[in-house]
Amino acid sequence: MAQDGESKCFKLCMLVIAIGLMAGFVYFLVWENTRPGDTKYTVTITSVDGLDPALDLHSDRQVLSPVFGITVHIDNTHNQIVEKCVGGVGSSAIVSYGDALLAKGTAPWFCVQTTKVGEAATKAWGLNVQVPHFLRDRLAGELERGQAVVDVAVRTPGGGGCYIDGCVDTVLVCKAKIGGGSSPCFLARTVSGTTGNR
Repeated sequence: MAQDGESKCFKLCMLVIAIGLMAGFVYFLVWENTRPGDTKYTVTITSVDGLDPALDLHSDRQVLSPVFGITVHIDNTHNQIVEKCVGGVGSSAIVSYGDALLAKGTAPWFCVQTTKVGEAATKAWGLNVQVPHFLRDRLAGELERGQAVVDVAVRTPGGGGCYIDGCVDTVLVCKAKIGGGSSPCFLARTVSGTTGNR
């Protein structure tokens, strides 16, 4: 009879160990497929108007009116659980250079399903933007050398979820080279008083 009790205890211990191993394996799979680093965000400056070095930046004009074509790209191929979304109501795509705001626009709402890739295009523009002459001269020189890099921030209000006291906005922060193809971004989160984005 003692052997029968030991046999039941052994079977129960083996069952608990097997369940623990399976739970650990499932947890690992979920963690591995939902890590924030799995989704890659990039931004491409597809076009620029109103920043010609000779006509706009080196001239005696006091203000600039630049227009940027921007494409936001989401590579969600390594994520098998959660779709990723950007843009929407209240969103903004902001282009700046040396802390001077150059242009602002809205980012269209789009989502990329798990294991997929997607992109959306938008425009950001500035009207009668005042940029200090030292920044204009520096930007003109960089444009002439093909080395101009601008800061692009795409804010999605409530993109990180909404709670009782407000929402968590997601912000794609990028350094995009003008005429240089896709530039990597990182995803930041900020708390706002927003109550929703859709």
